[in-house]
Amino acid sequence: MKKIGLLLIGLLVLTQSLFASEKMVLEKHFVSKIDEVVQIVKTHTTDKEERNTQIVKAVTPMFDFTLMAKLSLGKKWKLLNKKDKKEFVRLYVERMKQSYSSKLDSYSDEKVEITSIKQTKKNRIELITNLLNNEKKLEIIYKFYKPKKQKQDKDKWLIYDVVILGVSILKTDKAQFREYLQTKTIKELLVELETK
Repeated sequence: MKKIGLLLIGLLVLTQSLFASEKMVLEKHFVSKIDEVVQIVKTHTTDKEERNTQIVKAVTPMFDFTLMAKLSLGKKWKLLNKKDKKEFVRLYVERMKQSYSSKLDSYSDEKVEITSIKQTKKNRIELITNLLNNEKKLEIIYKFYKPKKQKQDKDKWLIYDVVILGVSILKTDKAQFREYLQTKTIKELLVELETK
């Protein structure tokens, strides 16, 4: 009985050590991506379009845009055929990149501070950060999950949602799409996203 107890304690310690190691790797990787983005901003001061393209290229491997698109549609996702799913993901990714790029235009030498990392589930981690400038502190929470199988050209841990000042991007998109689809069709939504 003592051996089983010791074995369980050993497994618990090992699991906590592995998670602590995973957190450190994730934090270092996140910081390196932030540094890469800051460097791009500093070197591309005149050509905003080129700068935004480089930044989006740098951060894209951190995001699971396909999962974000799927979750944003909720139950309606199952109603799409394969072609429409692919098209919706493409348009969703484009929309996210445009939104991200437009926010970059207001960037003016803010600093990112990691305040904590917490495990919310076995394969989920929240990275809590503050975006600091002279006047205010903006809390941003990056929600990561670890896919069972690593995706090609993607990081080991992927962002599936970002919460800015308590507002989830995923929940906001889901609410907007749900409201839109109460009176219109998926096809109309695809056309709407294409024209934006």
